[in-house]
Amino acid sequence: MTTLVDIMTAVSRQLTGSMEASRQSFEHHLTKGEAVENAVRKFLRDHLPDSIGIAHGQVIDRHGSMSKQLDVILYDAQRTPILFSDEADENRIIPVEGVIAAIEAKTKLQLSDIPTLAESARILKSLDRSAYYIEESLIQHVTYAYGKEWNAFPPLYFIVAFDGPILENLSGELNAANVGIPIHQRIDMSCVLQRGIVANSDSNGSGIDALPSPDSILRVCETKNSLLLFYILMSRYVLQANVPPISIQSYLPSEFIF
Repeated sequence: MTTLVDIMTAVSRQLTGSMEASRQSFEHHLTKGEAVENAVRKFLRDHLPDSIGIAHGQVIDRHGSMSKQLDVILYDAQRTPILFSDEADENRIIPVEGVIAAIEAKTKLQLSDIPTLAESARILKSLDRSAYYIEESLIQHVTYAYGKEWNAFPPLYFIVAFDGPILENLSGELNAANVGIPIHQRIDMSCVLQRGIVANSDSNGSGIDALPSPDSILRVCETKNSLLLFYILMSRYVLQANVPPISIQSYLPSEFIF
């Protein structure tokens, strides 16, 4: 009988094989990076429901503040208006209210990348997410994440890399980047396909979760099934994401006249 482990093991081999082929085929660093980004987006497109849109580009809020360029953006495809779309390469500008998660894809993750990625996560998660019709909705949903309740699903931030540093060293660099940063504005989880993942666990080191909580610590999990574990932990939140109706009118300047 075929199990989820069997399926995801085959998918992991396919994904890592595609990334390795890209590394061997392309000499230019940018081209390698784009190939890895495409491979990650294809994996997600193949294994997430159509209700979750997948693109790359930037995220914007009602005040015009924008995220950095993001390799992969997961958003609610049924409720999110796209403000700009280049259909040729799926490069889009997406209102933050509709964003579920962002993923940075790396051919080889370096410890020196972490401060830049941590800042990217902080900027994305600091965008104003107030352009909803929440008060006008008859039915309201509440999301519990990062140790508290949210009226709207907060955007998540992950790293996926083909290869990278020793996970203990990666965990240390992530801890350093987290100093002084609220838990809901941090990098949530990192996956290095050739090594394992760095996720979160309670203060006793038991359990494992994609998202941190007020008393959690980073947990290193070395495994050959890193993609499967990442997918399971990520899906727990991504597949439950609920986006309230978005008020695109709120993106118009107050002085705008039709």
